[in-house]
Amino acid sequence: MRGILASLLLCLIALPALAAAPASAAAAAKPPALLYLATWPHQIVVVDADKEKIVDRINVDTDVVRQLVLSPDHKKLYAASFAHDGIATVDLTTRKVIDSFDLDNDNHKVRLSGITIDPTGKLLYSIETVVTKQLDHYDISDPKFVVIDLSAKAIVRSADLPKGEDNPGFFRGTMKVSPDGKYLYLFRDTIEVFDTSNFKLIKKIELEQPPVPDMQNLSLNLVDDPNESPDKVIGLFRSTDPFVHRETFGLAEINLSNLSFDVSPVGPVTTTSVAPLMLTPDRKTGYTAVINGVNGNRITEFWVFDMASKKIVAKKEFAGRTRFNFGVTADGKKLLIYNAGYQIEVYDAKTLEMTTDINLGGDTTSNLVVVPQGE
Repeated sequence: MRGILASLLLCLIALPALAAAPASAAAAAKPPALLYLATWPHQIVVVDADKEKIVDRINVDTDVVRQLVLSPDHKKLYAASFAHDGIATVDLTTRKVIDSFDLDNDNHKVRLSGITIDPTGKLLYSIETVVTKQLDHYDISDPKFVVIDLSAKAIVRSADLPKGEDNPGFFRGTMKVSPDGKYLYLFRDTIEVFDTSNFKLIKKIELEQPPVPDMQNLSLNLVDDPNESPDKVIGLFRSTDPFVHRETFGLAEINLSNLSFDVSPVGPVTTTSVAPLMLTPDRKTGYTAVINGVNGNRITEFWVFDMASKKIVAKKEFAGRTRFNFGVTADGKKLLIYNAGYQIEVYDAKTLEMTTDINLGGDTTSNLVVVPQGE
């Protein structure tokens, strides 16, 4: 009898530990929340957003990385560099460069403006301008659409931009391919939609040109948001009344698959510039950073949007840099200020107060890539 009672007692003691084991295992199995950002001279810094510290550095020997593109399966990064317009493939499991190639040849220098990847992960879309070195001068070609085959390591298709279109003059985060691969979107002072099979313009939506030339994404942002729906782009837009020329800003939602476009005006334009809108995982809350005024009168603020009502529900001033980019962690709990400079400044999304300053050890040279939550 005593043996039976002792066995029962041991089982009762072990039950809490057994119950806690799955939770502990789940916690241990939770993947880290990783951020990727290129720094001078040729490194990609890997940051653990939960621990708020650098956990690795990836050397990209081709040159300074100017843009990072995450593959559709989130297993690779494609890094575009300045020198020879090289494309390096980074395996995110091993954190090593596993392939690279250049697009330049002989006396022809290829300049790529904007890079985006198709849903299959096999093709990169961009706009190229070719600079040809002659004996006593340089020839600069008209810009063209190009398709880069990653397995062939070459440009496999090209097409002229529509007549009257100048070089878009961008190189980061302003292009996107629809989930079915049929449409290529260009986001700038207008939204232009092209058929990827022949690069014919099939739709054009007019938007107002940003008032400050060096500020991007005010017309409609397209910086990769880890919490955005794959078939939609949600961002801030601005437009001007054709009668009294009153400037208005609001929220725009584009369905990339069926070309539908919906706008919700928020109010009159009162800012000099607005950063891209970033969403929480449930897409109920949006964040952005804005600049008001210039020089000594310059004020930077965080704005918080309720996405259901399309209204600003909170504002808070912060000490912004002269030039900066804005991002958010995949869990939506931390706001990030980076570029230009050596640091990522981390702010709590609830209090909008700064909590951490992560030193990257080198000036930032690329966009920030945030791996979606749980991957």
